[in-house]
Amino acid sequence: MKILSEAYQEDSPEALWQACLRWAQEKDMDFRLRCSDAKVKAAQLSLAQLATLPLQPQPDAQAAVFSRLTLPLSAVARLMGSTPYLAEELEDWGAKSALWLQTCGISRGSVLLIADGLAGEGPGWGVLQGAEALQATVATLSEQPWEDIQAYGAGACALTARLLDAWVESRADAGICRNFFCLTSSVAEEQRQRWEQRLGAPVHRQWGLPGLQASAVAWECPRRQGFHIAADSFWAETVDPVTLQALPAGEPGELALTALRRRSAPAIRMRTGCLGRLEEGNCRCGSSAPRFVFIEE
Repeated sequence: MKILSEAYQEDSPEALWQACLRWAQEKDMDFRLRCSDAKVKAAQLSLAQLATLPLQPQPDAQAAVFSRLTLPLSAVARLMGSTPYLAEELEDWGAKSALWLQTCGISRGSVLLIADGLAGEGPGWGVLQGAEALQATVATLSEQPWEDIQAYGAGACALTARLLDAWVESRADAGICRNFFCLTSSVAEEQRQRWEQRLGAPVHRQWGLPGLQASAVAWECPRRQGFHIAADSFWAETVDPVTLQALPAGEPGELALTALRRRSAPAIRMRTGCLGRLEEGNCRCGSSAPRFVFIEE
């Protein structure tokens, strides 16, 4: 199944990066200023030379959308809070969400309740598109999903940590729900285990960053060995959070991401504030995608 349209597929991360770099040099004034201040010539730098470019701070959620936009607002397909999304960026978000859902057993014929996470730049939007791409049946919005799951015949539920906590506090069991998809990023393993013990069903985790992509930038390895990053959309590296120097794979540091497919508001070496280590090579689950192992406080 081809989730992403032919027109939006590229041959390699390097080809995507060169297109991303050309766009940033032409359209992104902030990128040009950062390079100028750092006295860096960005033209035709390869991905292997990415660490020579200056880091980009996390997006300010309170900033006006026009402060990051690199094209006319009329070209934006959806404005979520202060984050713009082009049609192809929404499509890619849906494609990555579909991969996450598919990894966890969602397919055509599945019934998924997306209970919340659809307000503003909510993480549920990508999951909604991903589920539709898989031709699953989707129901949306429920403040008491433990009561509605049976009526919808939903064997899976996507919801935020707030509603997972409410489900546990209600003392209702999982009913016919066999998979829970947590829409809240950076949920601790201890918290996930509490939910699973009470509900008796797996709770699948993902990670996203508002202002970049609110969900499914990475999703948890089926073997629970960290989070696999969608490397054909987000190029990952770790940096020392104090010196800001790039670190080799395996050393703990702060995750920085380059959004290879984002044009509306480019992200090149964007700091995330997330600490952990980046692992490369084949994973025990069979995936060759890079894996980020968070350091939980």
